[in-house]
Amino acid sequence: LLISKMKKNKTAFVTFFPIKPNSMGSSTVVNSRFDTWPNKKKIFQISHLKKINNKKIETVFIKKESPTNKILKLPEIIFKINRYFNNSNKKLIVIEGASWIFYSFIIIFFFKIFQSKVKIIYIYHSIESEIRKKYSNILIYFLTRYLEKLVFKYSDLSTSVSLREKKKIRSLYNINTILLPNGISLNKERMVKKEKSNYLIYTGSYLYKPNKDAIDYMNKFIMPVLTKKMPKLKLMLTGGGFDKKFPWIINKGTVPKADLYKYIYFSKCLCVPLKFGSGTRIKILEALCLGAIVISSKKGIEGINIVSKKPPFIVDKKARFIKQIINIIKNNIELKKKSKKSKNFYLERYSMKKIVEKFINENQI
Repeated sequence: LLISKMKKNKTAFVTFFPIKPNSMGSSTVVNSRFDTWPNKKKIFQISHLKKINNKKIETVFIKKESPTNKILKLPEIIFKINRYFNNSNKKLIVIEGASWIFYSFIIIFFFKIFQSKVKIIYIYHSIESEIRKKYSNILIYFLTRYLEKLVFKYSDLSTSVSLREKKKIRSLYNINTILLPNGISLNKERMVKKEKSNYLIYTGSYLYKPNKDAIDYMNKFIMPVLTKKMPKLKLMLTGGGFDKKFPWIINKGTVPKADLYKYIYFSKCLCVPLKFGSGTRIKILEALCLGAIVISSKKGIEGINIVSKKPPFIVDKKARFIKQIINIIKNNIELKKKSKKSKNFYLERYSMKKIVEKFINENQI
């Protein structure tokens, strides 16, 4: 009887962006969290990449990624979640909030009215109103801020990725969130060098505005200076969306995770000159857990507890950023050894399995 009841406990993970195939930082976090989550579970994703349907995932497919297309598909994803919950005793929805808050609000609004027994956890990825304030018009900003407060308020549990973000949400919305740090589950890949490794790397979609700003910064201010001193040095980009031409660019587009980890590992360093954003950068966590060298702005690395600052290197000013990259390249073997020694610290602290287990137990989910 106990086993029968456990089988009827179901969790629906809801995302409004592609989780499979795994092609970006947010999808890496969600896949890791999903894989370590207990009981029966299924992902419901809106995707423009590939229509994948099996026991673990159900896709609501759109031909082109756009807010309008996603809004039109919300009734379909609600119907599929509702159908999944048939004959289940305990119903839990985990909304991964790495998309426009309006989509999350509609899901919460529907299930709070028509399925009151469903418990909803809103997993915060970043404070979206701050991103909209910088990159969207004033109407979208105020709408996002209003809806974000409602989502935090009416979810049964709302989370934040760090103490700093927890305090910020409390200040903005007068709402207490539960700490749920980001984590990863690295696959054990045998790192075999496939090509020359005289390159820096930036990972992340160019279509995401903070990434765009960081990549443009690298191409406008950093690489022109570096390539005068080191003509053969390249900048590798992964994540897709980039269509500009520079002589130093190696544009890999969207790549499988196994290949991405090898590109990061064999790079001279991961460069993250982010000037804006919130949440924890999965790109940096991945690099630290792989034993790669990282150079980042303070904004880029915020929210991550680091064992040492050298490496990773935390630099904001342009001249120092360039000088530090030159130092990293000249002393790459020695610094790589230090990074490898530190990786177990990050693997232990940011193990998704341990993070999820603690979250489940402390909140009696």
